[in-house]
Order: sequence, then C-alpha cells, then structure tokens
Amino acid sequence: MKQKLSILFICLAMSIFSQEKIDIAFLNTPLLDVIKNVESNFKVKFSFDAKLTENVYFSFQQKECSLETLIFEIENQSSIKFNQVTKRYYYITVNELNKNYNLLNEVQISNYVTSGINKKKNGSISVLPQKLGVLPGLTEPDVLESLKIIPGVQSPNETASGIFIRGGTPDQNLVYWDGIKMYYSGHFFGSLSAFNPYTTKEIILSKSGTQARYGNRVSGVIDITTEDNIPNKTSGGFGFNMTHADAFFRIPVSKKLAITISGRRSFTDILKSFTFNKLSDRVFQTFNASQERNILDKNISFKRSNDFYFSDLSSKIIYKPSVNESLSFSFLYTKNKLLNKFEIPFYKDNYTDNLNIKNNGASFIWEKKLSSKLSHNFKSYFSNFDLDYAGNYNYLDNFLVYKSNKTNQVKDFGASYSLNYAINNKTNLFFGYDFTSNETKYNLNYIIELRNVKRTNFTQKDGGTNNTHSLFGEYIYDNDNWRVNSGLRLNYFSKINKTVLEPRLYIERKLNRNFSFKGSFETKHQTLSQIVEFQTSSLGFDLENQVWAQVNNDNVPLQKSLQISYGFSFNKNNWKIDIDRYVKTVSGMTSQTNGYNDQTTDFSRGEGYIFGLDILINKRFNNYSTWINYSHTKNRFKFLDLENKFFPANHDITNYFSWSHAYKLKNYEFSLGWNYRTGNPYTPIYDFIIDPNTGSPLIILDTDNINTKRLPNYQRVDGSATYSFNFSKRWKGKLGFSILNIFNKKNLLNRTYTSVPVVNSNNQITYRLEQVDRVSLGITPNLVFRVSF
Repeated sequence: MKQKLSILFICLAMSIFSQEKIDIAFLNTPLLDVIKNVESNFKVKFSFDAKLTENVYFSFQQKECSLETLIFEIENQSSIKFNQVTKRYYYITVNELNKNYNLLNEVQISNYVTSGINKKKNGSISVLPQKLGVLPGLTEPDVLESLKIIPGVQSPNETASGIFIRGGTPDQNLVYWDGIKMYYSGHFFGSLSAFNPYTTKEIILSKSGTQARYGNRVSGVIDITTEDNIPNKTSGGFGFNMTHADAFFRIPVSKKLAITISGRRSFTDILKSFTFNKLSDRVFQTFNASQERNILDKNISFKRSNDFYFSDLSSKIIYKPSVNESLSFSFLYTKNKLLNKFEIPFYKDNYTDNLNIKNNGASFIWEKKLSSKLSHNFKSYFSNFDLDYAGNYNYLDNFLVYKSNKTNQVKDFGASYSLNYAINNKTNLFFGYDFTSNETKYNLNYIIELRNVKRTNFTQKDGGTNNTHSLFGEYIYDNDNWRVNSGLRLNYFSKINKTVLEPRLYIERKLNRNFSFKGSFETKHQTLSQIVEFQTSSLGFDLENQVWAQVNNDNVPLQKSLQISYGFSFNKNNWKIDIDRYVKTVSGMTSQTNGYNDQTTDFSRGEGYIFGLDILINKRFNNYSTWINYSHTKNRFKFLDLENKFFPANHDITNYFSWSHAYKLKNYEFSLGWNYRTGNPYTPIYDFIIDPNTGSPLIILDTDNINTKRLPNYQRVDGSATYSFNFSKRWKGKLGFSILNIFNKKNLLNRTYTSVPVVNSNNQITYRLEQVDRVSLGITPNLVFRVSF
C-alpha cells in the first residue's frame, strides 16, 4: 500500500517546468491588437490574412496565463484557428468548428476536467478528442472511454461501451454519430468504442436538463460529430496499437468540397498480442471455465480455438457552397465477428459458437444561415443493426445435441427540421419537428435433441414498427447573471397510440464572479429496450445475451424517467469545483429488460429510484493538473413478482472515487489515476438440491434478499506516457505506452453460481455447487505508434 501511495504522491511533487506566462487583461480589444500583443509577449510569429480579424473583439482576463490557454480562449471566442508549424511559428485560418448557428451555445468553462473537456452554457459537457490530454491508462483518446473521468459516468463491467450515466443502463442512453442513431457502440464486446477518435470533432454529453431536441431515451445523451471544415491541404494519419491498426485521410477536392475517410481493423485473428490475450481472458473467462467444468475426468485433453476480429469504416463528404451554408453526407459501418470452437476428442464432444454483429448507417445534414438572425437545419438518417448468433453443442458423438439460434434486427429511419431564431444577442428560440420509424424484431430458438429426437423446442420472438412524431421547442436566454435553457417536447408513439409531453429545463444563476447556482428538470420516455435473456446464451453476459425489443404495452412497456438536480459551481485561479445532487425515478421497467429473469421466469414489471451526488474538484498548476471525481449513488429497483420492495440494482455502485493527474514536459505527457469504488452487489444462495424425479440440480437464489451481498471493494491504478516528435515540418510522430491495473489487483466484477458434474465413489454422476467469480483485467500494457501529416 505504501508503494501505491508513493506513486500517487509523486505526481503531486513533480517539478513544474512551464512555458512563459504573463498576466492577461483584454476588454473588448480588437482581435488584431490582441494577436500583435501575443506575438510581442510570447515571442511567437503568426502568419494570417488581416481580414480574418475585422470587426472581431476579444475579452479575457487571467493571471499567469500560458500561450496555450490564451490561444484556446481566442479560438473559443472567434472563428479563427491557430495551426502550429514550429515552436515559434503559427499560421491562422478560418475555424469551421466555431461556425455554429446557435449563437448562445458557447463554452462556459474551459478545461472543465482536463484539457479538451469543457462545460457548455446549457450544462452539457463538450469533449474535443484532438485537444484532449493523455488520460490514465489510455494512449489514444477513445471516444467513449474518455467520458468516464466525468462525474456521474461509470462502467461497473469495466468496458468502454458499457456507459452507465447517473444510474441509467447503456441501452437507456441516446448515442448519435453524425446524426446516425447507434445500437451497438463497441468493439471486442465493449473493450473499446466503435468510433475513430482521429476523425471525431466533438462529443457532447448531457447528464440532466437535456435539450428538447433529443428524445426517445430515458438516460444520458452522447452526441458525436466528426470534422466538418474544408482543409487547405490533404491531411491524415495512421498508426497501430496492440489490438488494431487504423488510417484516415482528409482530402480537399476544392475550396468548397472535401472528403474524409477512415478505417480500423483488428489483427487479432492473425496475431494475438499480450494486450489482446489479457482482454480475451476477461471477456471469455466464465465461458471457458464453464466448458472445462463439464469434463468429468480432468486428465482428458481438449482443444480450443478462438478467431475474432472487428473492423469499422467511415466516410464523410462536406460541401460548403458559401460561408453561410453547409451540406454533409456521412456513412459508418462497424462489424464484430467471432468463431469459437471447443472440442473434447475422447468424448467426441464438439462446441461451436458463431457470432456476427453489424451496425451501419448513413446521414445527410443541411445547415444554412438564412439571415443574420435566422438559420435552419435539416437532417435525415438511416441506421441498421443486425445480430446473428448460432451455437451448436454435440455430446458423445451426437448422442445429445443442444442447438441455440438468435437473431435481432433494428432498422431505424429518421428525419428532422429545425429553425433557430436569434431575437438578440441574449435570447434564442429553437423549434422543430422530428419523425422516426423504427422496425425491430428478434427470434430466440433453443432445441434439445436426444438420439436425433427433439425433446425441447423453445421459441420466443417478437417484432413490430413504431412511428414517432415529435414537436419540440427551446427558449434560450443568456446574460451576465442568468443562463436559461427551457424546452418542451411532444411525442406521439403509433405502436401504442400514446401521446406524451416532456418538459425540460436547465437554469444557472451567477451569484458572483466565481460562484454559480444551477438546477435542472427533465422528463423522458423510451419505446425501445434491451432484453437480457439467458435461455439461448452461452458466451456470457458481455457478449450476445442482450437483444433489442419494441414497446408493446404487454411485456415491454413504455419507460418513463423524471430527473431533478441542483448544485453549485466555483471557478477561480485554476480551481474548479462542481457539485450536483440529483434524484431520478424510472417506471416501465421489467425484470427481463434489467437482467433479473434468472430469478423469475415472468416479465415482472417494476420501477427504479436513483439518488446521487456528483463532485468534481480540479486544480491546474501551469503544466500539471490534478482532479478528483467522486460519486455517491443509491440505485434501487422494485419488481412485483420478486420482493415487491426496493433492493440494490445489479449495477449499483454506492461510492465511486477517482484521483487523476496529468503532467506535460515539452514533448512528453504523463498521466496517472487511481480508481476506488464499492463492490458490485449479488444475490446469495438460498438452497441447492437435486431434483429426485429428474436427477437434475436446482440452484435456488434467496429472492427475499436480492443483491443484499457485496463483492469486495474495487481499486485500480492506471498510467500512461506519450512522446510527440517531428519527422519534418509536416510529418509528425507519436509514441505511447500505457498500463491498466499497474499493481495487478484482482477485482471481482460479478458472482454467480453453477452446478458441476462429478463422479462419486459408486461411479454415478452427481452434482456439486460451485461459485463462479468473474475477475477484472489484470495488469495490461499497451503500446501505440502514430504518424500524422
């Protein structure tokens, strides 16, 4: 323990080697004068067209301000971008990133957690991957993994795509990629996100007070957009780490037209690195152990092969006929494929699992500024999710055969039109119309054959189409002391013939120069849920046992959530303190959509109650920063056919604490983080018996005490280091090294029970109860090498 604490405190004791800093004080100063002042004080040189600075004014005040911070603030308040050529020389171009048409949606707090993570005035969090500093355990800015350092965002199952926002489950999150609704956001079963960070412009995370333009999910919103500016020349990059390789290119066809294309593919089906083996051990540990338990004689050999790969391809065409108009077409394709084989030659037993998961889509977005006050946005998209699983298990040369098949398809089409009207420089009106058509179906089939005769034939299937019509409006007000974003969304769901109203509100009052009060209120509804089923599953919880199901007012009801939050923010002298308390209720849940159908065979309806506290403390010392993230959560569910009283949810984490550090020294960046949290809950065993009629084992859980036991507390230390260098003026390189779980701490993520066949002294087969613990990642290093131009 002393060794662990020593490493953590080393970060705080690091010497601070900083670039030059000066006191800054500009008040409505012409941008041209600001740039000349920066050149003089920081001994740098800017090359630019003076027309870019005409009629642009800049205000900013900070003691001991660095050049990096000042450039960031200038880019925030203007439409220019600084492009660094050498340590001293820059050239300035138009920054298309800041050409949005909602004039009041600018950044309120920069470096909210660390560089590249900012807080917007509507309460949402903006993550800019290209500006993101190195994070603990990451050598590359994974799109979804980066969100976990934000209070209220957790992953109890230790995956990138398993994002739980304020107690909500991943299927309750609304995830967009360039306007395309996503239904599967991970690679290698969630170990990393399915989106290329090097073409991503911004990720907007909304935890509460969500804008009315977003609908049909009851938890958080993750809105991912890719680069949409026209580059002056071809740029791109390529690289690899220990799991996959990638490349991307941004090509200007003309001054008004550009194309972006990117691709990633794992090489794990060709070369299995140490990093891949560690990830694979975590994903398949319970599945592999389950197969080996079925071998009665442990001296009998077996064969196993596991072929897996993932890939994604994305492209974007951007056309800007004028400075006030933009059209874009985006395309995304993601694929995960697994072929697993297990064989016991002595018994002539064969196990085969074949799994394919695809998620692809396309979108078209047209934005145009119609006048100095009015702009519009038209968006249409198509999204397609397809899961196909087949399992075949032959015992004793086809004497006993288990066949398991599962398919799940989601086809989603949507179109929306919105108008933004700037009444003045303090007030905006935003309103529009949404239409979505969602067709969902699933088919689960489970067959048992004995001597080629069917003994069991279980089938569960459902399907249908739901059309949603939505009207929404937002009123946005921002002056020196008040920030208000209020909205209303009206939804009609055709499949259940129901109309619902969803009020939304975010309000912030500036009490003084450094201290603010904030509050929010929102209601949301959701027509699509994921069923967690076990009957046809063999690969395990993280793999293929979740399928999307459409609302039907029967066993998949309409979900509804209500969330109220309030808190305080403090921002002074590079100190940032943010405190939020919230309460959330969720109705329309079922035991099957929340993973409790191993304890009841019925679709038991229920509700959830979530109470939480999120705290962020962030301090920056020149080129060193440290931040503390703490969340206290009580996540309680209640189901009629179980206890009919509130009990801890499967993913309830009462206390979550992380302490992270980032340090930059010239071309080197270092990061270290410590995570500590309450262990996951589990349900104890009530009894284990052998059915006297069939001889089959029966495991009886204590359903009067669901999730009353806790696994040991979880803790992990992660570290990262990167080195950036130049091959030439244009070509740049980067080397990175990271370690997850530096001290190889054995953390338990999940506990279940199983029966194991054994041969007794009379050569008869009987069964014994065995506890199955799912363990977290052990020490997992990773390397990255990248080239950009």
